[in-house]
Amino acid sequence: MNWSDKKRLVEILEAFAYGGFAYYLHRSSLSKCVSLKCRIRCWFYGCFCPPEEKSLPFYFRKVIEQLGPTFIKLGQILSLRPDFIPAEYCDELRKLQDKVPPFSFEEVKKIVEQELEQPISVVFSEFSEQPIASASIAQVHKAKLKNGKLVAVKVKRPNLNDRIEQDLSVVSWVADYMEQKWEKCRSYRPKKLAQEFSDWTRREIDFRNEAKYMSEIRENFKGNRNAVIPEVYWDYTTKGVLTMQLLEGCNIYNDKCLEKNKINRAKLATTGAKLMFEQAIVQGTFHGDPHPGNLLAMKNNRLGFLDFGIIGRLPKSMRKKLLLILSHLVQKEFDDAIEHTLEMAEASPDSDITGYKTKLYTIFTSWYGSQVKEGTLTRAFFNAIAEGVHHKVYFSPDLVLFSKMLVTTESVGALLNPDFDISVDARPFIEETMRAETSPIKFIKGFVKNALEHGEFIEELPTHIINLIKKIEEHKHFN
Repeated sequence: MNWSDKKRLVEILEAFAYGGFAYYLHRSSLSKCVSLKCRIRCWFYGCFCPPEEKSLPFYFRKVIEQLGPTFIKLGQILSLRPDFIPAEYCDELRKLQDKVPPFSFEEVKKIVEQELEQPISVVFSEFSEQPIASASIAQVHKAKLKNGKLVAVKVKRPNLNDRIEQDLSVVSWVADYMEQKWEKCRSYRPKKLAQEFSDWTRREIDFRNEAKYMSEIRENFKGNRNAVIPEVYWDYTTKGVLTMQLLEGCNIYNDKCLEKNKINRAKLATTGAKLMFEQAIVQGTFHGDPHPGNLLAMKNNRLGFLDFGIIGRLPKSMRKKLLLILSHLVQKEFDDAIEHTLEMAEASPDSDITGYKTKLYTIFTSWYGSQVKEGTLTRAFFNAIAEGVHHKVYFSPDLVLFSKMLVTTESVGALLNPDFDISVDARPFIEETMRAETSPIKFIKGFVKNALEHGEFIEELPTHIINLIKKIEEHKHFN
């Protein structure tokens, strides 16, 4: 670690010390990294426990906000990782305020022209000087292309990359230190989490990645009248500038706007749940953070999606298992749901599989196995995934993200419709998808595809199977 990184480490640790976490720094032996002034102040004035009227998660969030863009992004990622931090911290970090004062239009103009390699007046006939949103990574301006189309232009903050790279270096060093020196942390694999966070952040600050995800999901929903995904204007999109279709609709919290546009709240809640299940289970690529700030209620009960910085991907084999788990849960088949959950886990000789299975049974039955239901289907699945790390049973980051996405989708649904129940509203979609996935025709078509890809086995197939294949292929071509 160079001198500049060490200086930044001291700033970060002192922020946590003054924020009420000096005790934990002392426990981890990291307190020796802070300045003498900080240690003296904490010795005399007690930088240990914050006032009782506020919780530690609250103070943790405030420190994260104070530390700037990288740590706000880290907080957002941690809020999606219930397998790494306690649920109360996840819930508090969801409240992170990623709203900061905008940078000047002069800077905006300079960045846009450098990125697009032409004057701003050549590309846009109008470009609002005041941003419609301003966050720690970028700010967004309303503009109009020369062809008359209204767009939203996302512009990365100046000099952002250097600070983020420095912070990522410090986070990596701290994670490595914790894993080496703090035995209780090892099962949580902080180095692995730090690497995932670094990879995620570097992808997100290159706006071409967000544009790619947005275009992919837009293509996946082609023909779907309920989902609205912005179109990307690739000619005016670079690492630091993202130009996309401007969506106009109602914030989920804006009751007056919802009423004015005759939005059916119950219908929109159900539509949102179906769209998220379709993304994750059918398409395999899903919006990882569909909170109210990233959604727009649009006319005719359509749902618009914004901000594609956090995206999850699920391979087909995992999607099939998830479908089976959800189907078993709504049918109260807990043992089967547990077995399929374990099939997706990463275990080792140190894993406590027996203890984890016992805990899973308790979690699932407490949701659906008693007269007094505790929580919901999505919360049960979320808790099941989060519980794994306590038994040294691990799941892929995308699966953890899926579990968190379900909880977020459910909370948005409940915000729109207090009677919303995802296990009821989404059940027809789950059952319909299950029937489609397990249909005999799909099975045979899959068999045909595999057989044709492995021609050396064709000759060994019985004659009646070959004839069946020919008939199916003829029917497929005919249609």
